[in-house]
Amino acid sequence: MTIQLLMLIVTAAVQGSGIGAPAIVFVCEHGAAKSVIATAYFNKLAAERGVPVRATFRGTAPQDDLSVRAVAGLRADGVTVPAGKPTAIDENDITRASHIFAIGCTLPDRARVSGKAADWSDVPDDRGYGPMRDAIVRHVTALLDELQRSTVNFDKAEIGKPPSGWTATQTGSGHATWAVVADDTAPSRPNVLKQSGQATFPVCIKDDTSIKDGFVEVKFKAISGREDQAGGLVWRARDANNYYVARANALENNVTIYHTINGRRTEKKRANMTVAANRWHSLRVDFQAGRFTVTLDGQKAFDWDDETFKDAGKVGVWTKADSVTEFDDFTYGSK
Repeated sequence: MTIQLLMLIVTAAVQGSGIGAPAIVFVCEHGAAKSVIATAYFNKLAAERGVPVRATFRGTAPQDDLSVRAVAGLRADGVTVPAGKPTAIDENDITRASHIFAIGCTLPDRARVSGKAADWSDVPDDRGYGPMRDAIVRHVTALLDELQRSTVNFDKAEIGKPPSGWTATQTGSGHATWAVVADDTAPSRPNVLKQSGQATFPVCIKDDTSIKDGFVEVKFKAISGREDQAGGLVWRARDANNYYVARANALENNVTIYHTINGRRTEKKRANMTVAANRWHSLRVDFQAGRFTVTLDGQKAFDWDDETFKDAGKVGVWTKADSVTEFDDFTYGSK
Protein backbone atom coordinates (compact mmCIF):
# COMPACT_ATOMS: atom_id res chain seq x y z
CA MET A 1 0.00 0.00 0.00
CA THR A 2 1.10 3.55 -0.65
CA ILE A 3 1.22 6.32 1.93
CA GLN A 4 -1.64 8.07 0.12
CA LEU A 5 -3.87 5.03 0.40
CA LEU A 6 -2.98 4.54 4.03
CA MET A 7 -3.43 8.04 5.28
CA LEU A 8 -7.09 8.09 6.09
CA ILE A 9 -8.63 10.52 8.47
CA VAL A 10 -10.89 11.26 11.35
CA THR A 11 -11.91 14.42 12.99
CA ALA A 12 -12.31 13.83 16.66
CA ALA A 13 -10.54 14.13 19.98
CA VAL A 14 -9.21 11.13 21.79
CA GLN A 15 -11.10 11.22 25.04
CA GLY A 16 -14.82 11.46 25.69
CA SER A 17 -17.80 10.84 23.47
CA GLY A 18 -19.78 12.43 20.67
CA ILE A 19 -17.63 14.42 18.29
CA GLY A 20 -14.77 13.79 20.75
CA ALA A 21 -14.64 10.08 19.91
CA PRO A 22 -11.28 8.37 19.39
CA ALA A 23 -9.80 9.04 15.98
CA ILE A 24 -6.54 7.41 14.93
CA VAL A 25 -5.56 4.38 16.99
CA PHE A 26 -1.89 3.41 17.28
CA VAL A 27 -1.29 -0.18 18.36
CA CYS A 28 1.85 -2.00 19.50
CA GLU A 29 2.22 -5.33 21.28
CA HIS A 30 2.38 -4.11 24.87
CA GLY A 31 0.63 -0.76 24.35
CA ALA A 32 3.40 0.85 26.32
CA ALA A 33 6.12 2.28 24.08
CA LYS A 34 5.80 2.63 20.29
CA SER A 35 2.07 3.33 20.32
CA VAL A 36 2.55 5.80 23.18
CA ILE A 37 5.31 7.67 21.35
CA ALA A 38 3.21 7.79 18.18
CA THR A 39 0.21 9.13 20.10
CA ALA A 40 2.27 11.75 21.92
CA TYR A 41 3.93 13.11 18.78
CA PHE A 42 0.81 12.91 16.66
CA ASN A 43 -1.26 14.89 19.16
CA LYS A 44 1.51 17.45 19.62
CA LEU A 45 2.12 18.03 15.92
CA ALA A 46 -1.59 17.94 15.02
CA ALA A 47 -2.30 20.65 17.60
CA GLU A 48 0.57 22.78 16.31
CA ARG A 49 -0.71 22.51 12.73
CA GLY A 50 -4.31 23.13 13.70
CA VAL A 51 -5.42 19.72 12.43
CA PRO A 52 -8.66 18.77 14.27
CA VAL A 53 -7.65 15.13 14.76
CA ARG A 54 -6.38 13.30 17.83
CA ALA A 55 -5.01 9.82 18.49
CA THR A 56 -4.98 7.22 21.22
CA PHE A 57 -2.78 4.19 22.02
CA ARG A 58 -3.63 0.52 22.48
CA GLY A 59 -1.91 -2.87 22.76
CA THR A 60 -2.54 -6.42 21.59
CA ALA A 61 -1.11 -7.91 24.80
CA PRO A 62 -0.92 -4.88 27.09
CA GLN A 63 1.43 -4.74 30.05
CA ASP A 64 0.61 -3.03 33.33
CA ASP A 65 2.36 0.32 32.89
CA LEU A 66 3.84 2.59 30.26
CA SER A 67 7.43 1.91 29.21
CA VAL A 68 9.90 3.69 31.48
CA ARG A 69 12.16 4.30 28.48
CA ALA A 70 9.36 5.79 26.39
CA VAL A 71 8.16 8.05 29.21
CA ALA A 72 11.68 9.26 29.96
CA GLY A 73 12.36 9.91 26.28
CA LEU A 74 9.18 11.90 25.76
CA ARG A 75 9.81 13.97 28.84
CA ALA A 76 13.36 14.70 27.71
CA ASP A 77 11.94 15.80 24.35
CA GLY A 78 9.50 18.12 26.10
CA VAL A 79 6.51 16.19 24.74
CA THR A 80 3.46 15.51 26.88
CA VAL A 81 3.10 11.86 27.86
CA PRO A 82 -0.42 10.62 26.98
CA ALA A 83 -2.67 9.93 29.93
CA GLY A 84 -3.77 6.42 30.76
CA LYS A 85 -2.34 2.93 31.00
CA PRO A 86 -1.84 0.24 28.37
CA THR A 87 -5.22 -1.08 27.22
CA ALA A 88 -6.18 -3.81 24.79
CA ILE A 89 -7.70 -2.73 21.51
CA ASP A 90 -11.38 -3.68 21.50
CA GLU A 91 -14.48 -3.57 19.32
CA ASN A 92 -15.33 -0.04 20.41
CA ASP A 93 -11.90 1.21 19.32
CA ILE A 94 -12.27 -0.46 15.93
CA THR A 95 -15.74 0.99 15.37
CA ARG A 96 -14.79 4.54 16.35
CA ALA A 97 -11.40 4.64 14.62
CA SER A 98 -10.84 6.15 11.24
CA HIS A 99 -7.56 4.34 10.86
CA ILE A 100 -5.62 1.80 12.91
CA PHE A 101 -1.82 1.66 12.69
CA ALA A 102 -0.05 -1.52 13.78
CA ILE A 103 3.50 -0.74 14.90
CA GLY A 104 5.43 -4.00 15.12
CA CYS A 105 2.49 -6.20 16.11
CA THR A 106 -0.25 -8.38 14.67
CA LEU A 107 -3.70 -6.86 14.95
CA PRO A 108 -6.76 -8.87 15.99
CA ASP A 109 -8.64 -10.27 13.01
CA ARG A 110 -11.54 -7.86 13.42
CA ALA A 111 -9.20 -4.86 13.20
CA ARG A 112 -7.11 -6.37 10.42
CA VAL A 113 -10.10 -6.90 8.10
CA SER A 114 -11.86 -3.65 9.04
CA GLY A 115 -10.51 -1.78 6.05
CA LYS A 116 -8.92 0.72 8.45
CA ALA A 117 -5.65 -1.06 9.23
CA ALA A 118 -2.14 -0.22 8.09
CA ASP A 119 1.29 -1.43 9.17
CA TRP A 120 4.31 0.61 10.23
CA SER A 121 6.62 -2.40 10.30
CA ASP A 122 9.85 -0.47 9.78
CA VAL A 123 9.88 1.08 13.28
CA PRO A 124 12.85 -0.45 15.14
CA ASP A 125 12.50 -1.64 18.74
CA ASP A 126 16.04 -2.82 19.41
CA ARG A 127 18.15 0.31 18.84
CA GLY A 128 16.96 2.55 21.65
CA TYR A 129 14.50 5.39 22.04
CA GLY A 130 16.03 7.78 19.48
CA PRO A 131 15.80 5.59 16.34
CA MET A 132 12.35 4.40 17.40
CA ARG A 133 11.11 7.96 17.86
CA ASP A 134 12.66 9.19 14.60
CA ALA A 135 10.98 6.47 12.52
CA ILE A 136 7.64 7.13 14.20
CA VAL A 137 7.89 10.90 13.69
CA ARG A 138 8.60 10.37 9.96
CA HIS A 139 5.39 8.37 9.65
CA VAL A 140 3.40 10.83 11.76
CA THR A 141 4.62 13.78 9.69
CA ALA A 142 3.61 12.08 6.43
CA LEU A 143 0.22 11.23 7.92
CA LEU A 144 -0.39 14.83 8.99
CA ASP A 145 0.64 16.10 5.55
CA GLU A 146 -2.05 13.89 4.04
CA LEU A 147 -4.65 14.90 6.61
CA GLN A 148 -4.16 18.55 5.82
CA ARG A 149 -4.66 17.89 2.12
CA SER A 150 -7.93 16.02 2.80
CA THR A 151 -9.68 18.22 5.40
CA VAL A 152 -11.77 21.28 4.54
CA ASN A 153 -12.61 23.60 7.43
CA PHE A 154 -13.64 26.66 5.34
CA ASP A 155 -11.47 28.97 7.45
CA LYS A 156 -9.67 30.45 4.43
CA ALA A 157 -12.79 30.73 2.27
CA GLU A 158 -14.41 34.07 1.47
CA ILE A 159 -17.23 34.98 3.83
CA GLY A 160 -20.70 35.33 2.34
CA LYS A 161 -20.12 33.11 -0.70
CA PRO A 162 -20.11 29.38 -1.48
CA PRO A 163 -16.62 27.91 -1.08
CA SER A 164 -14.45 27.92 -4.17
CA GLY A 165 -14.13 24.50 -5.79
CA TRP A 166 -17.60 23.34 -4.72
CA THR A 167 -20.83 23.10 -6.69
CA ALA A 168 -23.46 24.70 -4.45
CA THR A 169 -26.86 23.60 -5.77
CA GLN A 170 -29.90 21.47 -5.03
CA THR A 171 -31.70 18.35 -6.13
CA GLY A 172 -35.23 19.24 -7.20
CA SER A 173 -36.92 22.62 -6.95
CA GLY A 174 -36.46 25.65 -4.73
CA HIS A 175 -33.42 27.74 -4.03
CA ALA A 176 -30.61 26.47 -1.82
CA THR A 177 -28.43 29.15 -0.24
CA TRP A 178 -24.91 27.96 0.54
CA ALA A 179 -22.41 30.40 2.06
CA VAL A 180 -19.36 30.48 4.28
CA VAL A 181 -20.11 32.28 7.55
CA ALA A 182 -18.38 32.84 10.89
CA ASP A 183 -19.53 30.88 13.94
CA ASP A 184 -17.81 31.15 17.32
CA THR A 185 -19.07 27.66 18.22
CA ALA A 186 -17.40 26.00 15.19
CA PRO A 187 -15.32 22.91 15.98
CA SER A 188 -12.44 24.58 14.14
CA ARG A 189 -13.06 28.31 14.32
CA PRO A 190 -13.82 30.70 12.82
CA ASN A 191 -15.74 29.64 9.68
CA VAL A 192 -18.36 27.09 8.68
CA LEU A 193 -20.41 26.29 5.58
CA LYS A 194 -24.08 27.20 6.10
CA GLN A 195 -27.22 26.29 4.16
CA SER A 196 -30.05 28.74 4.85
CA GLY A 197 -32.28 28.57 1.77
CA GLN A 198 -35.19 26.29 0.98
CA ALA A 199 -35.16 23.57 -1.67
CA THR A 200 -36.15 19.95 -2.10
CA PHE A 201 -32.66 18.71 -1.23
CA PRO A 202 -29.88 21.31 -0.98
CA VAL A 203 -26.55 19.70 -1.89
CA CYS A 204 -23.00 21.05 -2.07
CA ILE A 205 -20.49 18.84 -3.90
CA LYS A 206 -16.69 19.09 -3.82
CA ASP A 207 -15.63 19.32 -7.44
CA ASP A 208 -12.14 17.82 -7.36
CA THR A 209 -13.07 14.53 -5.66
CA SER A 210 -13.44 11.09 -7.25
CA ILE A 211 -13.62 8.23 -4.74
CA LYS A 212 -14.80 4.69 -5.29
CA ASP A 213 -13.87 3.08 -1.94
CA GLY A 214 -13.14 5.26 1.06
CA PHE A 215 -14.88 7.44 3.63
CA VAL A 216 -16.43 10.84 4.07
CA GLU A 217 -17.08 12.61 7.37
CA VAL A 218 -18.34 15.98 8.54
CA LYS A 219 -19.31 17.84 11.67
CA PHE A 220 -22.72 19.45 11.43
CA LYS A 221 -25.16 21.49 13.50
CA ALA A 222 -28.87 21.57 12.66
CA ILE A 223 -30.04 25.02 13.71
CA SER A 224 -33.68 25.31 12.66
CA GLY A 225 -36.38 24.20 10.26
CA ARG A 226 -40.11 23.51 10.55
CA GLU A 227 -40.16 20.74 7.97
CA ASP A 228 -36.69 19.33 8.54
CA GLN A 229 -33.50 19.78 10.57
CA ALA A 230 -30.94 17.60 8.88
CA GLY A 231 -27.26 17.23 8.15
CA GLY A 232 -26.14 14.75 5.52
CA LEU A 233 -23.30 13.38 3.42
CA VAL A 234 -23.28 12.35 -0.22
CA TRP A 235 -20.81 9.98 -1.89
CA ARG A 236 -20.25 8.40 -5.30
CA ALA A 237 -22.13 11.38 -6.70
CA ARG A 238 -22.38 11.48 -10.48
CA ASP A 239 -24.12 14.85 -10.36
CA ALA A 240 -26.71 16.71 -8.26
CA ASN A 241 -29.39 14.15 -9.14
CA ASN A 242 -27.57 10.82 -8.73
CA TYR A 243 -25.80 9.85 -5.51
CA TYR A 244 -25.93 8.03 -2.20
CA VAL A 245 -26.87 10.08 0.86
CA ALA A 246 -26.90 9.42 4.60
CA ARG A 247 -28.45 11.98 6.90
CA ALA A 248 -29.11 12.60 10.59
CA ASN A 249 -32.35 14.38 11.54
CA ALA A 250 -32.81 16.42 14.71
CA LEU A 251 -36.61 16.59 14.36
CA GLU A 252 -37.00 12.83 14.04
CA ASN A 253 -33.97 11.67 16.08
CA ASN A 254 -32.85 9.16 13.50
CA VAL A 255 -30.19 8.38 10.91
CA THR A 256 -31.24 7.23 7.42
CA ILE A 257 -29.52 6.12 4.22
CA TYR A 258 -30.93 6.59 0.71
CA HIS A 259 -30.01 6.47 -2.91
CA THR A 260 -31.07 9.28 -5.22
CA ILE A 261 -31.60 8.30 -8.86
CA ASN A 262 -32.51 10.95 -11.44
CA GLY A 263 -33.54 13.25 -8.60
CA ARG A 264 -35.78 10.69 -6.88
CA ARG A 265 -34.73 9.83 -3.30
CA THR A 266 -35.55 6.36 -1.93
CA GLU A 267 -35.11 5.39 1.73
CA LYS A 268 -33.23 2.15 2.32
CA LYS A 269 -32.49 1.85 6.04
CA ARG A 270 -32.82 3.88 9.25
CA ALA A 271 -31.92 3.74 12.91
CA ASN A 272 -33.29 5.71 15.84
CA MET A 273 -30.49 7.78 17.39
CA THR A 274 -30.39 11.00 19.42
CA VAL A 275 -29.64 14.01 17.22
CA ALA A 276 -29.88 17.18 19.30
CA ALA A 277 -30.57 20.46 17.54
CA ASN A 278 -28.11 23.34 17.93
CA ARG A 279 -25.32 20.96 18.89
CA TRP A 280 -22.39 19.82 16.82
CA HIS A 281 -22.43 16.18 15.74
CA SER A 282 -20.09 14.03 13.67
CA LEU A 283 -21.52 12.01 10.77
CA ARG A 284 -19.40 9.50 8.86
CA VAL A 285 -19.84 6.99 6.05
CA ASP A 286 -17.33 4.28 5.17
CA PHE A 287 -17.90 2.72 1.76
CA GLN A 288 -16.15 -0.32 0.30
CA ALA A 289 -17.53 -1.98 -2.86
CA GLY A 290 -21.23 -2.53 -2.06
CA ARG A 291 -20.97 -2.26 1.75
CA PHE A 292 -21.69 1.02 3.53
CA THR A 293 -21.29 1.76 7.26
CA VAL A 294 -22.90 4.87 8.75
CA THR A 295 -21.68 6.27 12.07
CA LEU A 296 -23.04 9.13 14.20
CA ASP A 297 -20.94 10.64 16.99
CA GLY A 298 -18.68 7.58 17.04
CA GLN A 299 -21.56 5.09 17.33
CA LYS A 300 -22.39 2.81 14.42
CA ALA A 301 -25.92 3.34 13.15
CA PHE A 302 -26.01 0.45 10.67
CA ASP A 303 -24.48 -1.32 7.68
CA TRP A 304 -26.21 -1.45 4.30
CA ASP A 305 -25.40 -3.28 1.07
CA ASP A 306 -26.21 -1.92 -2.39
CA GLU A 307 -24.69 -1.77 -5.87
CA THR A 308 -26.65 1.01 -7.56
CA PHE A 309 -23.61 3.26 -7.94
CA LYS A 310 -20.45 1.15 -8.34
CA ASP A 311 -18.07 3.70 -9.87
CA ALA A 312 -16.01 6.45 -8.27
CA GLY A 313 -17.84 9.69 -7.67
CA LYS A 314 -17.74 12.97 -5.84
CA VAL A 315 -18.45 13.62 -2.15
CA GLY A 316 -20.27 16.47 -0.48
CA VAL A 317 -22.84 17.65 2.07
CA TRP A 318 -26.64 17.69 2.00
CA THR A 319 -29.74 18.99 3.74
CA LYS A 320 -33.47 18.87 3.15
CA ALA A 321 -36.25 21.42 2.64
CA ASP A 322 -36.05 24.38 5.07
CA SER A 323 -33.29 22.92 7.23
CA VAL A 324 -30.81 25.59 8.30
CA THR A 325 -27.62 23.62 8.91
CA GLU A 326 -23.93 24.39 9.38
CA PHE A 327 -21.03 22.14 8.41
CA ASP A 328 -17.37 22.11 9.45
CA ASP A 329 -14.29 19.87 9.20
CA PHE A 330 -15.33 18.07 6.03
CA THR A 331 -13.04 15.08 5.69
CA TYR A 332 -12.62 12.42 3.02
CA GLY A 333 -10.18 9.84 1.70
CA SER A 334 -9.68 6.73 -0.40
CA LYS A 335 -9.02 3.19 0.75
